[in-house]
Amino acid sequence: MKRKSGLIVRIMCLLLVVLFAGCTTGNDGKIDNSSNDIKKISEADAKTELKSYVKKINPDTASPKRDIDSGTIDTKAELPDIDKTYPLSVEGSNQIDAEIFVSPEKAGSGKDGLFNELAEAFNKKNLKIDGKTISVSVRSMASGTGLDYISSESYVPDAYTPSNLLWGKMLESQGTGLTTIADRTIGNTGGLLMKEATYDEIMSKYNEVTVDSLVKAVIEDDLLLGYTNPYTSSTGLSLLTQLMNHFDSSNPLSEQAVNSLREFQKDLPSTLYNTLQLREVAKNGSVDILSISYQTYINTPEFKQYKYVPLGIRQDSPMYVMNTASAEKQQVVSEFTKFIAEQGNQDTASKYGFNQLDDYEYKLEGIDGATVTSIQKLWKENKNGGKPIIAVFVADVSGSMDGAPINSLKQSLLNSGKYIGDDAYVGLVSYSDEVTIELPIERMDSKQRSYFTGAIKNLTADGGTATYDGTLVALSMIQEKLEEVPDARPIIFVLSDGETNEGYEFNKVAPIIKSLGVSINTIGYNAQLDELKKLSAINESATINADNDDVVYQLKQLFNAEL
Repeated sequence: MKRKSGLIVRIMCLLLVVLFAGCTTGNDGKIDNSSNDIKKISEADAKTELKSYVKKINPDTASPKRDIDSGTIDTKAELPDIDKTYPLSVEGSNQIDAEIFVSPEKAGSGKDGLFNELAEAFNKKNLKIDGKTISVSVRSMASGTGLDYISSESYVPDAYTPSNLLWGKMLESQGTGLTTIADRTIGNTGGLLMKEATYDEIMSKYNEVTVDSLVKAVIEDDLLLGYTNPYTSSTGLSLLTQLMNHFDSSNPLSEQAVNSLREFQKDLPSTLYNTLQLREVAKNGSVDILSISYQTYINTPEFKQYKYVPLGIRQDSPMYVMNTASAEKQQVVSEFTKFIAEQGNQDTASKYGFNQLDDYEYKLEGIDGATVTSIQKLWKENKNGGKPIIAVFVADVSGSMDGAPINSLKQSLLNSGKYIGDDAYVGLVSYSDEVTIELPIERMDSKQRSYFTGAIKNLTADGGTATYDGTLVALSMIQEKLEEVPDARPIIFVLSDGETNEGYEFNKVAPIIKSLGVSINTIGYNAQLDELKKLSAINESATINADNDDVVYQLKQLFNAEL
């Protein structure tokens, strides 16, 4: 089975790919807007045009100055205000109210809103404990995000129901006091979704679709597999944990397991935050194989022509109560869990896509929470298959960024530096109407980190905005570094307000970016996000709105996944 387009997963974005806005070129390649398609050119032609454009741009090179960022990684400070970013989806108002963190596939909307409906029905019953009426409040968030709030003690609910038990194991290993009320509230599985042709070809060569056959297919270069970020997503964490156990069942943290992970990951695409984003990306029809839960699969019409193969541990939504909750609130959680278990409510769950495939079972024997946490860290260190990263940050320092935007941009860059591995190669470009190479690409050792910090702190805003000129210079720097480090994975991060009024325009640079295949993640500050989305969409990358309250946490997850 040869690699072909029908087997390649193009899951390199974190948000839905957007349609390109219209652009046309003028005679000089400068600003013009009206064509829909990106012109296709060869890689050789792209490199030739890139050199020509960068020569015309003629970027300056700054004299680097060293500085020290005295800040430390503070998980608690990075988390956003919970009421602004994750408001209650159900707010109980009875005399004793217990708040529950609920994973989004059961606390969202429509058929993803089961626990919201059950909570509202439970609250209307006005049950009593010691003569006091009881209720529950529901707060929807990804399982990994809930763990971050709880483990950092930034905000501790009365109860927590993630998608699977791995998150509870991790909390226990970190010293969080919690008690299991139920190993299962509703049934679900994680697994892989694949097109019929993909499934048939794997079956034809390997006679089965299992973790073993998928690992062989990936390592033998027959297909690429996309899965979600195991720091936030239960399906991603479950699949990763099963993979590590497959690599070495006696010790999933062994050198043998790590080497197998590197081999497996060497050509895989970037990772998404969570399954809900993966579902949105997949709707464009270009995805052939991806990780997803069965409940999501069965409720997504676009997936009806796909095969679903359950893998990893079950996703049965255990219910945990925090030991810090009062005895009365713990009893409320227990009563709500009993309410969920009532046959009528389980029937509703089944109608919403839960409680299916109950004959599927996979157990990870002997793996505790500390091991799962270590598996996450090993993934971060080895997710690129041992390949180094080449990352160039492109900072908008035009006049429109003056004040709060440039200050926020600088803080974002300083924060990001803490999540860049020592083996990464990093550079920095700034642009207004002109472009400056603030920091040439070098390995991110202590010396480069100090130069990176110094360059960031010295950024000031003034002048026009030549976003695509800055991007071209970053792309040129990466191409030169790839000659020295040919196996590296290149990434560009553009931090901007999205406004472009100088230099080359989208239509002229897009074919070069497309042909060279470099991911460009964009981060918008008081931004015209549509313009930034066009840039990210060229090679299916992420756009993040830095004006949101959770930007620091979003960037942390982006850099965890990318760097």
